Amino acid sequence: MAEKRDWTYDGTELAWLQEGLGRAQPGPGHVVSELVPGGFEAYVRIFHRFEATDGSGRTRTWRARAEESAVPFRAELSHQRLRDDAREGSARSSWQAPGGALDDGSREALSRVLAGVSGEQAVFFAYDLAALLHGEDGPIVRCASPAGLETVREELASVVGDSGPEFWWPQDRGWVVTSDYDLLSTYVGCSAETAERLLRDDGLEALPVSPSTRVDWDA
Repeated sequence: MAEKRDWTYDGTELAWLQEGLGRAQPGPGHVVSELVPGGFEAYVRIFHRFEATDGSGRTRTWRARAEESAVPFRAELSHQRLRDDAREGSARSSWQAPGGALDDGSREALSRVLAGVSGEQAVFFAYDLAALLHGEDGPIVRCASPAGLETVREELASVVGDSGPEFWWPQDRGWVVTSDYDLLSTYVGCSAETAERLLRDDGLEALPVSPSTRVDWDA
């Protein structure tokens, strides 16, 4: 999860977003409202698809792995509740989901859905904790077309690696996407209509959440 930073957001495009983060009530762990600003009609969790660690290119959904592990597939599901085949001595390979960034297929699907919502307006792509950990002096923000996500990622790969962007949103702030550097899922704040599009899309594994839904590994 995000840690205390020494830099300021004043005068940056991230200022409005950071001002909207926090939690209404104290409690254990971390929650959606610490990742996505309040005020949206709906919130959605998008699960980063698991990939086989044997290099075969095979993928698995969280729902499938939850069923195999005899645990409910629900909004607060942690990967630590899922059975690790390799640890149990199975001949099958273990599975790993990317942290800090959506898998390629999910990222493409999410970008497509959101571009359909926002049209041609500019989109901001921001790196915060990733920039800090890679020695930058402050957050990195790029502005591009809705289709510019992959271009931004390629441009900044030598600076922040394969993570992120941690935050992206359109000029009208109609939605916000957060892929926290430490987490295996992405969270979206948006309108109820946009949430329905995300939940119905075959390219995404998603569930509705609320601002108080826990997001940490111990949920």
